[in-house]
Amino acid sequence: MDEQDCLRFLTLDRFLYVLPESAAESASESGKTAPPREFPPAGKLPSPLDGYIRCQEIQDSQLVQIDCSGNPSQAVKPFQDLGTLQKTVLHYSETLDNPSQGNVESSWLVWGQLMVEEQSPLELAKTICTQFNFKGTCPNWQVDLIAKGRLLGATLYELWCPPQGDGEEPGYHLLICLFDCHWQKGELQKRVGGLLKHCQFLFLYHHKVVWAFQNSRRLRESLQQPSRMVPQVTNQSLARLETSALNLTELQDHLRQSLTVLAVYGTQLNYLQEQRYTIEINLENYDKRVLKLAGLGAESGSKAPEEEVRGWQGQDGSLFLNNFSQFAREKYLRQIERDYSSLSPGLLLVENSIKAVESLNQIEQTRSDRRLNTTLTIASVGVATSAVVATVVVAEPPPNRDRLEFHVTTIIGSLLLGGLMSVLAWKLWFKKG
Repeated sequence: MDEQDCLRFLTLDRFLYVLPESAAESASESGKTAPPREFPPAGKLPSPLDGYIRCQEIQDSQLVQIDCSGNPSQAVKPFQDLGTLQKTVLHYSETLDNPSQGNVESSWLVWGQLMVEEQSPLELAKTICTQFNFKGTCPNWQVDLIAKGRLLGATLYELWCPPQGDGEEPGYHLLICLFDCHWQKGELQKRVGGLLKHCQFLFLYHHKVVWAFQNSRRLRESLQQPSRMVPQVTNQSLARLETSALNLTELQDHLRQSLTVLAVYGTQLNYLQEQRYTIEINLENYDKRVLKLAGLGAESGSKAPEEEVRGWQGQDGSLFLNNFSQFAREKYLRQIERDYSSLSPGLLLVENSIKAVESLNQIEQTRSDRRLNTTLTIASVGVATSAVVATVVVAEPPPNRDRLEFHVTTIIGSLLLGGLMSVLAWKLWFKKG
């Protein structure tokens, strides 16, 4: 084997994260029973493979790390083995790659040690990329490279292809770490251990940010329908404000419709704002973890730690792994802020129209109650008059009148007199009103 095409301790790690559901997803899937998670069994990979599977709860997520370096008898391996290593890792993680498992995201880490100083880390990394085949895409060095730098006595390259659309094309995330050839095995293991420890958190925050942004795109789409109903609701409210003939039933129906739009619109906007907070928090955690990793690099015992850290920084003084957080702030956060700013005024319009309709409804309800009370009062006057007249007349019937004829005449007369008194009462009430 040509040393230029080989690395010592060539190893491939895949970090899979089962992310928690957001409030928006829980609401949209209420009533559905989530399928049980199927995790690969933890422990060492079967012989002749050298590697392990590690399952761990990390914050509010579940981490599954699959580490594989192939045949342990071969310390030096050609790059072509990466294709076989990837197939092996995919085999042991196929249960989590099933879409029914929910929100599962993954990052890949390939690391190894240079054979000789003459090997070019840049050319090696480009060659390593050609060995990978991710679902739906293949690495494109010119497009996907987002960061490169020095850390822990190694040269690192980060490649990332974000998910496209609503996640139909999942993309990939790959970190390549090539250690200098002069490190002894014990020191190399120490550095790899520190790198893996911090990467599991960096990758988690990375995926939480991306997942929150994907959720915000789905929420933005779901807000399109209620946002189109906002002008309809407000226009109907204005039309009712301008009309003189109001129907209490129609007002109440319109009020119920407006409240429904308000509930849906307000809830979705709150979920959108929640995605923004999720991104902000995880970007802060990401930046803090990058600083811890920088401190680990300075304390790693290299011959020139200060020079090492400076080499790991960009020309503007920002750590190279912070390129992702800068991208997320400039694109993800700004996009969500613009969406919220453009959609939130609709919520105020609906709220104001509901207040106007509620006022109209109260006025019309008051008028209706007043008319009902007036009618009852006038009717009471007529009934009372009829009752009094009938009672007085019947109490002293004329002796020379037929009893049946007298009673019939009395009832008709009292009703007529009661009706007359009702009309008089209505006219007096109308003049006062």
